[in-house]
Amino acid sequence: MKKQITKNILISTLLTSSVIGCAGGSSIQSTSNTPVKKIHESIIVKGVTIVNTQNGQLQSNMAVMIDAGKISKIIPADMIGEQGGKRIIDATGKYLVPGYNDMHAHILDEASSQEMAAVMLAHGITGYRQMSGSDELLNQRKDNKLTLPEDSPELLGMPGPVLVRSNASTPEAATALVQKQRVEGADFIKVVDVSPSAFFAALAEAKKEGEYFAGHIPAGVDAVQASKQGMLSIEHLGPVDSVLISCSTNEAAARKAIGSEANVNMSAEIGKLTIANPLLVRLMANQNAFLKTRMIIDTYSDSKCKKVADTFANFKTWHVPTLIRNQTMQMADKADFSKSPNLQYVPRATREYWNEVSQQFTKTVKPVARETLRQLTQMDMKLVKLFDQQGVKMLTGSDVGGMWVVPGVSLHQEFDLLAKAGLTPLKVLQMTTLNSAEFLGKRTSMGTVEMGKDANLVLLDANPVQSVANLHKISAVIRDGKFYSQDTLEKLKMEAANKMAAATETTSSNHVH
Repeated sequence: MKKQITKNILISTLLTSSVIGCAGGSSIQSTSNTPVKKIHESIIVKGVTIVNTQNGQLQSNMAVMIDAGKISKIIPADMIGEQGGKRIIDATGKYLVPGYNDMHAHILDEASSQEMAAVMLAHGITGYRQMSGSDELLNQRKDNKLTLPEDSPELLGMPGPVLVRSNASTPEAATALVQKQRVEGADFIKVVDVSPSAFFAALAEAKKEGEYFAGHIPAGVDAVQASKQGMLSIEHLGPVDSVLISCSTNEAAARKAIGSEANVNMSAEIGKLTIANPLLVRLMANQNAFLKTRMIIDTYSDSKCKKVADTFANFKTWHVPTLIRNQTMQMADKADFSKSPNLQYVPRATREYWNEVSQQFTKTVKPVARETLRQLTQMDMKLVKLFDQQGVKMLTGSDVGGMWVVPGVSLHQEFDLLAKAGLTPLKVLQMTTLNSAEFLGKRTSMGTVEMGKDANLVLLDANPVQSVANLHKISAVIRDGKFYSQDTLEKLKMEAANKMAAATETTSSNHVH
């Protein structure tokens, strides 16, 4: 990708209202058909306090035995006896929780995927859901040729190419694409921007094929109806106002104003372009683009929104708020983002590109639109709190790969924003551990620290149930039974930063939010 945001690219992308891409290639290399043989340690984490993610209760002075990548036994520390040949980790005064999960990430289709994965692991992330895929990636995995770096979180799920107007322009095309992805082994169907008729046709076919349906609520689609029809997870709280519109007392007028947005057709050429900030694109096309959003905010009804949340809860529609990603779009020129020392974990060329987009944002966004975006950010926080109170199930995700979203760091920023929105430390911990297991149907292998479960764990220096800030205090990580000390984690970060500094490629043009 060119470092400069050229005039032609900006003009070409004025038609799109969201970041779209057609994931084609992969930066993960295909090797052999034989899985890499893993060497597991036998470990005893001794004297540790186990945090029960179901209720926040603590079990102190325990010994957690790990063999062959699994938790083999949990007993009081003073009962372990002689354990010849096992590595003993003194965890006195420390707290053990399941590994964190970033349930909205884009790393497989990035040029620096290996470094991104290492930095994520170094921040306690032991699992992630890849939110953009391709025929190539699916076929590689199907043929057992998709090899992931050793120092990497577990891939928890992946779709095929996301549904956009260029590949799912009609209900028939959308249905055929879902069928094709099912054959290729997609774990779920990801939708970004299609017509309402194509959206519901794809949703119905996904249910028929036994796959879950996740992604955005496109312009013209009612999130409440999507929930009732079986959409399993909604990303980014919409994004923008596509969920919030259902909370407006003037919903009918707001939906009527959508009109032109719902009928924009995305060409394949535009679909291959990357724009780091879709909100900027809308504003460049039309400075009045957020008048509808302004009206929706002004006519927000708490009681109406509670009914919307009740629908999500009753129909078991999950949400992945990605508050950090929403803020990096809505406040793209915020100095905290552009001057963050954590940008060392992003390729140099990508940082330069993001800075150019940020400068364009500053030039383009007028005060009235800026105020609307600021209030939209506040509404995002309000929705998260209300959803939590009404029993809507939520997951932690950061949309790593997006502008100003730094691998690993971004999920911890998400933790802090969720706490700022009013969620308890236990709820945030559950969102990134227990809820991920429930969502994926993997309660037998992840989500809690129990015998027989996968040894994907984080050792903390302080009690995470007391404060969300303690989720950042990582002493060590255990991934698939392999122990990573704090020194090893710091080394992973340093090596990644050095490689990022030398990288000449920006983030992949295939990135899809």
